[in-house]
Amino acid sequence: MTHAIDALEALKAAIEAGLGRADLPEVSASRKAIVRLGAAEAAPTAPQGPILEALRRRLLDAYRKEDARNVDWRDLRDAPWVLWSGEFPLAPVKGIADDVYQLATEHQRTLRNLIEAWINCFTPDGAGIAKGGERIRALLALHDDMRLDQWRDAQRRVSFFEPKVGPLRVATWLLDGPESVAEVLQHTGLADPLRGTGGYAKSVQVDLIGALPVRLRHNRAQSSVERGKVFLVNDGRLRFPELRGPMAAGLVSAWLGAAQPPADTTRRSVLEFLLRYLGDPRLRPENWIGAGEEAVALVRRWLTRASLEAFFDLISDHAHDAHWKWRKAFWNACMEHCNSKNIPFDAWLALGPRIHASARAVRELGGAYAQLNRSNGVQPDHAVLLMMVGPLVLCEWSHSGRLRAWMSDGQTAPKLYKSEYERSELVRTGLPFPPNITYRSKGQLSGDGLTHFSSDRSYWQGSAAELLAQRAGVKLTHREWYPR
Repeated sequence: MTHAIDALEALKAAIEAGLGRADLPEVSASRKAIVRLGAAEAAPTAPQGPILEALRRRLLDAYRKEDARNVDWRDLRDAPWVLWSGEFPLAPVKGIADDVYQLATEHQRTLRNLIEAWINCFTPDGAGIAKGGERIRALLALHDDMRLDQWRDAQRRVSFFEPKVGPLRVATWLLDGPESVAEVLQHTGLADPLRGTGGYAKSVQVDLIGALPVRLRHNRAQSSVERGKVFLVNDGRLRFPELRGPMAAGLVSAWLGAAQPPADTTRRSVLEFLLRYLGDPRLRPENWIGAGEEAVALVRRWLTRASLEAFFDLISDHAHDAHWKWRKAFWNACMEHCNSKNIPFDAWLALGPRIHASARAVRELGGAYAQLNRSNGVQPDHAVLLMMVGPLVLCEWSHSGRLRAWMSDGQTAPKLYKSEYERSELVRTGLPFPPNITYRSKGQLSGDGLTHFSSDRSYWQGSAAELLAQRAGVKLTHREWYPR
């Protein structure tokens, strides 16, 4: 190691002798700022895989043989890239890390490599990470190179190089500001593409997701969601796709079992984000692995609620159906009852061509709906709501369409979650709707569907409620389905 330092000193002396002590023009403050900004944005790149593994072997062989005197100083300069990386990190190997730290006291490129490798390979409890952070802090105090000012500032602001607290403080800064997320990333060096997808940034995301639920229960929920979303996405993609399951859980866990649901704005924001980057959990369950059953169930309930809202918004916009408020109240009551009794309830929309891509309420579903193909009996502004209620499948049509029902395991029952439907599969003969003496409902016994007749007297609702009670154990009363 001493040979390497001696060689560097000799080289430095030779350069100074050759150049003399020429007076250089004073560098302006603005020029210094430009240089500093450029330095902050340019992260040294690690050597490529085969070169890195060859370096690892050379260092390992030399230090195992206690032959460090013959190590090329350039290998020590690049050694930070193998201290904490790969299947066999060299930080625990006696002598290597200490010699790298010693070289970094004189050689600033080694120090810069050390910082970049530490950030890239960071894990909070990784072997040698705590010691590496400690030595980097000492080295930053030793050097006055302005290219290191960013790291000194990050250490001063958030204890950046202290593994137990740094990532959490960065995460807190990202969520709470007052600087914008982009500014926080710039201040901490994580705006750089390499650093922004390295181990330190991953640890920041873990801490950010862990810190979100508390914030989402308070009045700054929307701000926290929006700031968190900015960090979670990098260049149009999830920053860490492998963490998407825990990310989804963190975004919704504040409301698991909570008496107080999220504000509509916050729910829509979270749901839109999850659908965009993970997809509908009913269609892409593989993307939701790791989110947990409770979180997935909550998101599915949100989607069901959004489907019902969208359907009845469409009726009011396009169908001018006098029964729409009664139908909306009935199915909302059914959904709430099922949720309270843990009875499965799900919903899926099929939209006619005119409203398939233009309905305002459908935007919240993020494409989680089907197309209702144009055919005889289907108008461009028709819409269909398919519902799964326990063992039943029910189909509501917009306009003056009838309500139909089937047992879900029957051959004629339509399947939910398809991308398109024909009218013929949605009007097949289904279950009879029984009469209900309490509401003087005569029902509809042919299986051709129930007409929405005399809503204000609970006529059709009474028959639908009787079917739900007999077949699905869902017992509703007019007090629940009466519009408020």
